[in-house]
Amino acid sequence: NDAECWMLAVPESATDAGSRLIALPVVRLPATGPTPKEPVFWLEGGPGSSNLNYRPPDWLRRDHDVVLVGYRGVDGPVRLDCPEAAAVLKRTLGVGALDSDAQAEAAAAMQRCAERLQAEGVDLAHYTLSDVIADLELARTTLGYERINFLAVSYGTRIAQLYAYQHPDRLGRSILVSVNPPGRFVFDPAVL
Repeated sequence: NDAECWMLAVPESATDAGSRLIALPVVRLPATGPTPKEPVFWLEGGPGSSNLNYRPPDWLRRDHDVVLVGYRGVDGPVRLDCPEAAAVLKRTLGVGALDSDAQAEAAAAMQRCAERLQAEGVDLAHYTLSDVIADLELARTTLGYERINFLAVSYGTRIAQLYAYQHPDRLGRSILVSVNPPGRFVFDPAVL
């Protein structure tokens, strides 16, 4: 395997100079052909899915480095796992999950999870799309790429679109599959 793997230290808060550093795994699969073009960064769907499981086809690797940057809160040592809420959702799924009692129980479980994570030192305000975009930009500059391309699916397409707004001069092309445009993640159960 010719994968290059390492941990990228990123500030938990890009706006707080005293913020702790968190580690994100980065995998670069170098191009196999003699004249590589701009790299392709993979962006997985979710949110909550790992960004490290993509296996690019040979034809893509022939002309491009493929880069996987772990998502904060999902990949790496800091994980925003909430077994408190998962237990409630598993128990109520399909059996009144949208009734007010189940929603209140899920909200209370999420609150307990948030309190536990904060007590462990996690600053929950910095696990947002903007932070993921900052992580990608730091990975791009660390790797020395002037411009990058995206291959993205679902939630990853939202990241790609917002990155394009913030860094248009750093983005070549994007291929977006199952596009999830910026907007709401939580939908109204009555509408669904």
